[in-house]
Amino acid sequence: MDAIAARRVDPEAYPAIITCFSGGSEILRQELIAGPFADEYKFAHEVVVKDETGIHSLNFTGGLCIIDRGPVLVSEELAVTDELSCYSGARMIVTFEVYGRETTVDEYVEGRTFLAEANGKTLNADSLHEYLVFGAGACIGLETI
Repeated sequence: MDAIAARRVDPEAYPAIITCFSGGSEILRQELIAGPFADEYKFAHEVVVKDETGIHSLNFTGGLCIIDRGPVLVSEELAVTDELSCYSGARMIVTFEVYGRETTVDEYVEGRTFLAEANGKTLNADSLHEYLVFGAGACIGLETI
């Protein structure tokens, strides 16, 4: 994260999860093993996931996909900088209370990463988590000035 020292809290106890939505409904929820990576040949993002049948490579594009990398500890006190509401279809899925600055993942993976608390249909966290948001869902932010 950009100039913020954030450390994941016990990744074994809190594995990263990717959740995707389409038309306002959850269509995917799996444990994330690696990624995201840009797949320029398929115009998609790629991740490695784990489910009850094993480990798989998964491509996704469109819709709204959110990766929750789990709780983090920060070395400084952060202020709320943004309230980000994300929609799938016309349904609000989650509102993030963003702390600190948002950053891009890299120049190839089109997504935003940030520290936030979450309140929504299937994503809820009253402690700071690291999130990555991708896809064609609308996210509207109200930044603190």
